[in-house]
Amino acid sequence: MAETENPPDSSAPAVAETPNVGKSASPAGGSPSSLDVAQRQLLEALRATDVTIGRLDKLMSSAYGQERVFAVTGYLTHALHHLLASAPWIALQTRLGLLARLRSKAKPVAPNSTPSQSRLLALSALMSETRYSLRLLGLFPLWTWGSATLKSPPSDRILYALTLLQVAVNMIYQALENAGFLASKGVISKKFIDRWGGIDKWYIWSTRAWFGHIFFQFFVLWREHVLRKKRMSGEVSEEKKKEALKAEVRAWKKSLVNNTCWAPLCLHWCFEKGIGFPDSLSGVVSFMAAGWGVYDLWTATAQS
Repeated sequence: MAETENPPDSSAPAVAETPNVGKSASPAGGSPSSLDVAQRQLLEALRATDVTIGRLDKLMSSAYGQERVFAVTGYLTHALHHLLASAPWIALQTRLGLLARLRSKAKPVAPNSTPSQSRLLALSALMSETRYSLRLLGLFPLWTWGSATLKSPPSDRILYALTLLQVAVNMIYQALENAGFLASKGVISKKFIDRWGGIDKWYIWSTRAWFGHIFFQFFVLWREHVLRKKRMSGEVSEEKKKEALKAEVRAWKKSLVNNTCWAPLCLHWCFEKGIGFPDSLSGVVSFMAAGWGVYDLWTATAQS
């Protein structure tokens, strides 16, 4: 939203005054008072805040937008927690504290960032659990996805088969995750879950099913690239077709970045002891996977 600029003060007469030698010029004639400047700055700040809150409201007006906000908050707080606990950051704090003591000659005060770090990790865990709760309804859109694919299948047989496989593994992933989460909250009996390995085992198999989706998505991206190259072999003359092709390529690249970021993380979570992926980087990589999509959602809020 374009912000209107304040018009210049027209009440002051445009009369040139001869400077008085040896006397200071009075500020009341030309420049606005400090109170006026403060009021204008406050007004501009309120306008900017109003625009930002309005865009956030648009972003969170859909269930997907809310889930993305929870996700990004969780990723960033997790990354910030590990940044504050990292050795380089602690060394930087120590050096800054030493410089401050040398200047002020005050008694050394040991930095204590543990409470803030634990609060960040607690917020990240809360965001993750909230998203678990939101995904309890995830089987319904997956059913709709599968139904739409069967009713209007892609013209390419390979894409059709890959899409059906993705629907199947996603439903397995969501069903196992829902069962494990509800059992951990005491909603359903743990006896049945424990017979088949326990809650942690169900979560691992759920993640493996999710990795199946990521695995098949690489083949989907490959097939889409092949089909697009065939279409591009002919001349694309119309401007609308060029714009549509540009948007398609951009969406393809975004999906590739998302899939590439999630693949090592998901593979790490598929095993009880992992594959050696640092936990301190999981928040950063997760944000890299989601960042492009969230940026597009945020940009769209300024278009309406």
